[in-house]
Amino acid sequence: MSQGWWNALWIVLVCSSLACSKPEAPVTNTAEADTATDGLKLAPPEPGDADDDSGKVRVSDKSVKSRAAAGIDETNPFQDAAKSSPIEAGAPRKSLAGRWILVLTRRAQEQQFIDFHTGIVSVSAAKGDEGRLTAKWTAPSEVLPPAKLVSSEIDNKSIRLTFDIDGGSKLDFQGTLKDGVVYGNALFGNCLPARLLPTKADSLDDFNVSPEPTDARELSQAFSKKDPKAALNALAEFVADHPQSPLSMMAWETSIMVSAIQDSAPEDVEQLIADYNQAMAMWGSRLQQASQGNVGIILSQFKYNPDFSLKFVAAADKSITDESLKELKEQLKIARDGILTVQALRYVESDDVDRAEKAFNFLTKLRGKNPFNPAVLYGLARYQEKAKQTDEAIALYAEIVSLPRLEIFLQNEWAQKPGAPKRDLPSATLVKLWEAKHGKMDGLEEFKDETYRKRVVAFADQPAAESPAGNKLVLCELFTGSGCPPCVGADIATGALEVTYPKTQVIVLRYHQHIPTPDPLTNADGEDRFSNYYHGQGTPTVVLNGAPVNNVGGYLPNSPDIYRGLKTLVNQQLDSKATVQVGVNARVVDGTLQLVANVTGLDQLGDEAKDVRLRLVIAEDEVHFLARNGVRGHEMVVRRMVGGPAGVEPKDGKLSIKESIPLAELKSSLATYLKKYEEDEGIDFPAKPLDLKRLHVVAFVQNDESKEILQTNAIAVTASASSASNAITPASGKAAAKKTPTEN
Repeated sequence: MSQGWWNALWIVLVCSSLACSKPEAPVTNTAEADTATDGLKLAPPEPGDADDDSGKVRVSDKSVKSRAAAGIDETNPFQDAAKSSPIEAGAPRKSLAGRWILVLTRRAQEQQFIDFHTGIVSVSAAKGDEGRLTAKWTAPSEVLPPAKLVSSEIDNKSIRLTFDIDGGSKLDFQGTLKDGVVYGNALFGNCLPARLLPTKADSLDDFNVSPEPTDARELSQAFSKKDPKAALNALAEFVADHPQSPLSMMAWETSIMVSAIQDSAPEDVEQLIADYNQAMAMWGSRLQQASQGNVGIILSQFKYNPDFSLKFVAAADKSITDESLKELKEQLKIARDGILTVQALRYVESDDVDRAEKAFNFLTKLRGKNPFNPAVLYGLARYQEKAKQTDEAIALYAEIVSLPRLEIFLQNEWAQKPGAPKRDLPSATLVKLWEAKHGKMDGLEEFKDETYRKRVVAFADQPAAESPAGNKLVLCELFTGSGCPPCVGADIATGALEVTYPKTQVIVLRYHQHIPTPDPLTNADGEDRFSNYYHGQGTPTVVLNGAPVNNVGGYLPNSPDIYRGLKTLVNQQLDSKATVQVGVNARVVDGTLQLVANVTGLDQLGDEAKDVRLRLVIAEDEVHFLARNGVRGHEMVVRRMVGGPAGVEPKDGKLSIKESIPLAELKSSLATYLKKYEEDEGIDFPAKPLDLKRLHVVAFVQNDESKEILQTNAIAVTASASSASNAITPASGKAAAKKTPTEN
C-alpha cells in the first residue's frame, strides 16, 4: 500500500497498452495503436494518449505553442485553469442557446489530470423554425483528431451530440443544463464525465486547450496518502468539497477500491456505493449505470466479499439498460466468473467433501476457458494435494512453476490482501511433493521442461489444411525480447500459430532485441531491421507480410486471445494468390552452409519490380534457454540476414542470392557481437546459446516502398547432430544493462 496503491485503480479501469520500450525512447509500438486497418482493434482513443500516428487524442505542437502564447507556465502543473481561460464569466445561462466548449476530463499522466477543450459547439435557432434549436461544430482544437458532428438532439435543457472521429471511432455526448453548465457524459471508448462550458470566444487558438483542472492538486494530494484510512478521509473530503467536479468519479471509485482492499464491512461498502450512485446522478443516467458497472469490476478485481460482490454484480447488470454499454455488461460477466472463482477457491479446501468437489468441478471448467489462470491452477492443485492425488498435484504445481510468470502473478495476487493467510509458494510445494514421491530431486528440472513444452501451446487449434498451390505464404515477424514480460503473450501466440499452420502456409521469424534488458539472442541484423526498416520502438511488435498488427502485448493468460486474433488475420491472407514465387535451396557441405534463392515472375510486377528486394534469413529452429520473462523455448530465432538487412535488388530483370557461409564464421560473428555488447554495456550474459545445428533458411520478396511481402519460402537444414541437450539453459546470473526500465 505504500507505493502508489491508488494507481491500481487505473490498471483495472483503463485499457493501457502492454509493451516494453527502448531505454530513453518513447513507446510508439503498434501494440499501443487504437485503430489500424490491418490489425486487431482496441477501444476508441481517449484524451491524453499521445500517439500522433494512431488517431488518438493528443496535445499537438499547435496546442503547445498556443499555451506558450497564452502565457502558460508549463513548469507549474497545478496552475489556475481560469487564467487565460475561454470560459465565460457572469450570470449563469438559462438557455442552451449560445456557444459552448465541449470539455472532456481525463488523466494524462500518473498524477496529472487534464481538461481537454475539444472545440466549440454553437447552439442557435433552426432556420425556418424559431422554436427549435440546432447545433454546429465550430473551431475544433488540436486535442481531438478531425471530428464531424453528424447529429444533434436538443430538447428544452437537454442536448445530445454525436461525432464521427477520424480513424473510425465515435464520440457521443449527452448532457443537461444546470446552473449555467451542461453536465453530462461522453461515450468515447469508456463512458466518462463531460461538460459543455459557456464561452463567448469563436476560436480556441489563443487559449490553453489542455489546462489542469483547478481541483486536480487536491485530488492528487489525496491519492498521495500512503495510509489507507488517511486516503479514505482525504477522498471523502474531496467529493464533499467538489460535488460538481468531473474528478469526483475517480475519487469515488478509488475510495471503493481502497475499502475493498481493506476488507471493510459490507454495510460500509454498501453505503459508499449508494452515495456514489447518488453523486453520479447529475452526470446522467448512462454514466450512473457505467459507474455501477465499474464498481462491480472493482469488487471482482480486488476479491472483495464474494457473497456481497455477487449480489451487487447481479444488481449492476440489471441496472445497465443503455444499449451503448453492452460491452460493460460483457465485462460484468467476466467479473462474475472472477467472483465465483474466489468463492470456489475458498471452498475447494473445505472439509465439506461435497462443497469441495463442486468447487473443484467449477474450477476445472474455468481452466478450460482460461488454461493459464494461476489462481485456478493453484486451487486445483490444492484439492488434488489434499485428496492425496500426488501425481495430479505435482503436474498442476509444475504448470504454475514452469509456465512464464504464473507463480509471480500468484504471489502478486496474494500480496493484494494484507491480512491473507501465508501460503507456501507452488515451487516449494512442488519440491516437497517430488522428493516425497521419488526420494530425491533427480528429474524435477526435466519434468518442468517437459511440462512447459506440453502445456504452453496446448490451446492451439489442430493443423490446418494445405493451401492451394500458388497461394501467398504468410510471413509473421515478431520483434521480442527475452527480458520483456509483456512479450510473453506474443511469443506463445506465434508459437501456437506454428502448431496450427505448416511452414508451407505460415513462417514465423523472431528477431530478438535488447528491450528492455540485454538479450543474448539479439544480433545486429535483427536490430537494424527493427529500428531502421520498420522504425520500431517497443516490443512486442508483430508484422504480418509487412503490415503491423496492434494489440499484441500481453502475458501468458492473454496468449490465447492474441493467437485467435492473429489466426483471423492469417486466414484472411492465405487466400491471396502470389504474383511472384521464391525458390530456395540450402545444404551444409564440410561445415559450410551453401544456399541459393531466386525469384520468378518479376515481369508480372511492372513498375513495382524496381521497389522489390530479396531477403534471405538464417534462423535457428529452437533455442533452449530460460529467459528472464519465463519463456523456455525460442523457435525460429533469426541469426543472420544474408547479404545484410537491406536485401538484394533486381539486376537485369533477375533477382537472386547465392552465398556460402562457414558455420564456424557465423557462430564466431555472433559471439563477437555479444562480447562487444557486454563490454560496451558493462554487463555479463549468464548464457550465450549458440548451437546452430538445426536451421531454416527463409527467403522472402518485399516491396520496400509499401513494405508488403509478396512471397516467402523456407527450407530446413541440419548442420550436424546437435551438441545441445533438450534441457533448458537457465538464465542465472546478472545481466542488467546500465540503463534499462525497471521490470514489473
